[in-house]
Amino acid sequence: MNMRQENERDNTALRQMKKTIDEIHPRGWFVAIADDQIVAAAADFHELEGVLRAQGKDPRSILVVEAGVDYPEYVTIFV
Repeated sequence: MNMRQENERDNTALRQMKKTIDEIHPRGWFVAIADDQIVAAAADFHELEGVLRAQGKDPRSILVVEAGVDYPEYVTIFV
C-alpha cells in the first residue's frame, strides 16, 4: 500500500472513530491512528512522539489528531 492509500485509510478510520475518540480521551489529548485503529494517545504531543518511537513507529507516518477538535475534511495548503 502506498503512502496516499495509507493516508486515505487512516482518514476514513478517523471519521468512523471521531465520536469515540472524543468520548474516551480528554479534549486536547493527542491520538495516533494507524492501521485502522488507535495506536497511542498522550496528553502532550512530545509524549505521544516518544510513545510511538518506543513502539518502533515513525511518528511522521502516523495520523495524529487532537481529541475534541473538528478538522475540515479537505483543506488547500498552497494556492
